[in-house]
Amino acid sequence: MLLRCLTIAASFGVLLHVAPVEQTQNIEDKITTGTNPPGLSFVLTTRNGQKLFHLGEVIEIEEDYSSSIPSQYSLLQNPQKVEGGSPSSLTIVPSTEVIDRAHQTGRVSADTILRSLCVGEGIGFGIGSSCGDCDGVYKLRIEPVQFQYILNYRFAITVLGDYTIQARGANVVSTGDVSKPIPVTSTELKIKIVRDDKWSHQQLRLAVDRFEEAQSKYLLRGWNASDPGPGEFVQQTETALEMDKSAEIIRFLDTEESLREAVRLFDGSPRIATYENAFLKAILESSHRDLAVPLLASRMVDDDFLASEEFIDMLTAMAVQIEEPITFERADLSSRQQLNPRTLDILRGYVLALGHSLSSKRSGARKLGIATFEHYAAKEYCTGERLIEKRLADQVLLRVQSN
Repeated sequence: MLLRCLTIAASFGVLLHVAPVEQTQNIEDKITTGTNPPGLSFVLTTRNGQKLFHLGEVIEIEEDYSSSIPSQYSLLQNPQKVEGGSPSSLTIVPSTEVIDRAHQTGRVSADTILRSLCVGEGIGFGIGSSCGDCDGVYKLRIEPVQFQYILNYRFAITVLGDYTIQARGANVVSTGDVSKPIPVTSTELKIKIVRDDKWSHQQLRLAVDRFEEAQSKYLLRGWNASDPGPGEFVQQTETALEMDKSAEIIRFLDTEESLREAVRLFDGSPRIATYENAFLKAILESSHRDLAVPLLASRMVDDDFLASEEFIDMLTAMAVQIEEPITFERADLSSRQQLNPRTLDILRGYVLALGHSLSSKRSGARKLGIATFEHYAAKEYCTGERLIEKRLADQVLLRVQSN
């Protein structure tokens, strides 16, 4: 398994290094009791031993490594640097209704469809990843070495029921031979997922209130426009963290109500203070995409919304995906070309809607919106015609200038 040492800002403010999580179909036979070397213990549990969780609730996982034989074993934070080594990876059973967010982020793009008529132009894309300096070595003793992380960042459990979670890795070495990683298996962790709509509603209202209170403080202090003043750094950091924690709670709830709030609070910015925008992730990961698209289209024309080129591309792709969920995912050129006319129509509609909203937008949102409108209006996508006729585009921009 390729190492991807992820730095996660957990909902409780701890920066953690979390190894990849493994999910496959039909893996019930993988949950077995592993045999670890004498004296070596690998315990998988949840924070405070919690076993019952609501659908969409934050699930904090703890991995505890210890040894009853002092100095006999060491834990490697980056076992990939040793031949045969691998980080701990999780298996969840049953896995049928569990989404691996490392591979299913919800992000989509219309670009390859829009340029599908440009044969020979060279269309491609890639996703890169990197691992930081995760080179810690921990000598194991009776007192466990503990790693905590949020399961929801990697797995979305979408169906009620009982689940068994177990971790495996080759990330421990013997003090006498550090060149040979030892395969280890954790204890089984059994949890139950239940649904309570009243609980979900209450959690949402609390998270929205906390977010808006922290956001008001952040904006009032002017931290969105300048660095914190003398003595304000700690407050600025804590306030930004509170905003992120609250947004993450909303992100994981995944109800229609939480989606509406996520769209309302999403202003088009890629960040919330110093964190990635969890509201955008909430929208992309939502199981209610058919609702997300019209909500986003309406939000886009609000006076404070930052409509970037990337946003217009994403929104167009989401709309196309709703209409053609299977064909959209196919990679062959002919499928993309068949979708091209409809995709152009959808894109044109969004670009015009943005153009007509520019007059009422605030200065920063207006400036970005004009740049986005001009970019798309002039695009031809190898059709020989501008997306927006020049006369019409000029009228839209003239109306903006006159206001």
